[in-house]
Amino acid sequence: MKKHKLITILGLVISIVLLYFSMKDIRFREIIDTLKNADLRFVFMPTVAIFAAAALCSVKWTKIAGANVRFRDSFTALIIGLFINNVLPARIGEIARGYVLSKRTGISLTYGITTVIIDRIFDLIGLLLITFIFFPKHSLPPRISQAISMLVLVLFVLITLMVLLSREKFAGAIAVRLARIERPGFAKFAKRLIEIQENLKRIGSPFSLLVLVTIAFITWLCMGAALYFVLKTLHININILYIPFVCVLLNMGITIPSSPGYFGLYQFLLVYLLSIFDVPKHEGFAASLLFHASWYIPYNVLGFIFLIKEHLKIKEIQKLEEE
Repeated sequence: MKKHKLITILGLVISIVLLYFSMKDIRFREIIDTLKNADLRFVFMPTVAIFAAAALCSVKWTKIAGANVRFRDSFTALIIGLFINNVLPARIGEIARGYVLSKRTGISLTYGITTVIIDRIFDLIGLLLITFIFFPKHSLPPRISQAISMLVLVLFVLITLMVLLSREKFAGAIAVRLARIERPGFAKFAKRLIEIQENLKRIGSPFSLLVLVTIAFITWLCMGAALYFVLKTLHININILYIPFVCVLLNMGITIPSSPGYFGLYQFLLVYLLSIFDVPKHEGFAASLLFHASWYIPYNVLGFIFLIKEHLKIKEIQKLEEE
């Protein structure tokens, strides 16, 4: 059995198990009542905030990709990538992003994927900054506190790695050593490493790096605002300063293998994270449904429209997984 099929099956099993635990001991009627009492004045605000985040992410990616890439190119590729992650297993949406960008702009697929990698590094730095700035004084479970300590190390490593990879000699030396290993995968990685270095060198001025980190930071604040409006819609009270922290850990947590669209995993994580701040389980589950729907439905509708406009087919995207 191929590796990606094993990951798909594992993801589905994880999603089913986590969905069970996220709903365990909840009365279905409690969820319905929470949703029925929603304040409809705010129900579309999460989607507005989410698309603001997507627009900012596209601006950041455009700056990373270079002068030949326009906002409409990066935004189209981003939404298609998010759509692919929602409907196909194995999380190939990031590869799809690079593929669509290469088709729209004429850049190489390798270069397109390289820009996605750098973009995701800045996203992670933005996430970690949100975590540190909005770290709650509320007592956290030991496992969460330990995980945060690990994130401090990750942030330090990421920043150090970006600085080192922007240096031509350092990246070149590693690439040469990788290329000497007689395996195709290492040669491909060596080539990608050089392209990452060229990208980082181009955007490597302190001001450019600061701008990109700032955009990533504001992007995740927008996602926090989306969660805030979800909780406000459902009359769930939580200190507003804790919400970006919850949102960040939620987005870090969905890197765990799961079904397409993160079903089950998304519910489990948000129910657990909100429970830390004394939100009842049935309210947390209702919030997870509304928050999930706020981006899942519009991303899929718009992503499908963009897919058709770009004359792309799902099978064409799936082939990327095999390359």
